[in-house]
Amino acid sequence: MDTLVDNDVLFKAACYGFLRELIATVTLVERVGVLGAAWFVISKKITKIGLKKNGEDVLRELRDFLDEVETVEPTEAEQSMAAEFELAAQRLAVSLDPGESQLCAVLICRTMRLLITGDKRAIVAIDRLIQVDQRLAYLSGQVWCIEQLVLIMLSDGKVASVRKAICDESSVDITLAICFSCASGKANEGEVRAGLESYIKDLRSKAPKVLAA
Repeated sequence: MDTLVDNDVLFKAACYGFLRELIATVTLVERVGVLGAAWFVISKKITKIGLKKNGEDVLRELRDFLDEVETVEPTEAEQSMAAEFELAAQRLAVSLDPGESQLCAVLICRTMRLLITGDKRAIVAIDRLIQVDQRLAYLSGQVWCIEQLVLIMLSDGKVASVRKAICDESSVDITLAICFSCASGKANEGEVRAGLESYIKDLRSKAPKVLAA
């Protein structure tokens, strides 16, 4: 195990129907770890969101994926470190929820390689927190956002299929829906790439240390 994936990415990619493919852009599935509460939290959210597709199919894809990855239960030391990160975040008035703080602590304590997260506020928070807690410097260049992974997916000439998956469930992620011009009903590959690259560039300007190149 060398990569941690947060619940937000698991939820969104499962809803789109390309969870395994998305994660495979940067790592092998068997190297992935998720928090122990992932199934409970995400399955409940999927049931409530009201997807256009069959929710049971989405839950099945999520269950199959979770059965193949490792479950991470933070140790007492990791929980303590996570709490310290959360307290520092409160003092800086930045957003870092317990799930993201635990993933950061586990990544650091177990010297893992990557964190994949859909929480943009957390990415910015981690970057800012480095100035007050050097332990988080370990995450420099180690954090991937979901838009980066989606952009990599397009390199296989899958713009049409990825766009359909996202636009069919456009309420799942507003940023991706905008990048793929879901509201307009059409978009070419150049426009989609430009939209994703613009978003990533903006996020990088706010989190230059931690966002992966």
